[in-house]
Amino acid sequence: MTFACKKRHETIKEVKEFKINTPNKVANATFTVMSIIDNRCPEDANCVSPGSVSVYLKIQEDFEIHNLKFCVGDCKEIGAIDDIIINLSNVKYEIKLINVSPLPNATTPITPELIQFEISRD
Repeated sequence: MTFACKKRHETIKEVKEFKINTPNKVANATFTVMSIIDNRCPEDANCVSPGSVSVYLKIQEDFEIHNLKFCVGDCKEIGAIDDIIINLSNVKYEIKLINVSPLPNATTPITPELIQFEISRD
């Protein structure tokens, strides 16, 4: 009898926190949140819609640059999504925007400081 072994396919998933304009190394690439456009409903207000928040992420690996736009909330008109699949160094990555904090405040201007992405690698 002969048995063949098959390499087990395992997905690695982790949540990474980013700050605007602060490069972070993920595998062989550098991830940098370039800008945020926050049009979400403030936490201390009653709004007709939840609004949206857009995050612009630059990924650089060697000499290749990827500019990605993520959006959470009411994003239909913007044309961006919260989940993007991209190949980096021949490895498939799924990048999902999961949180931008803090929430806006109607009485006190607040700039979002912390961006969380869930990054999965096959």
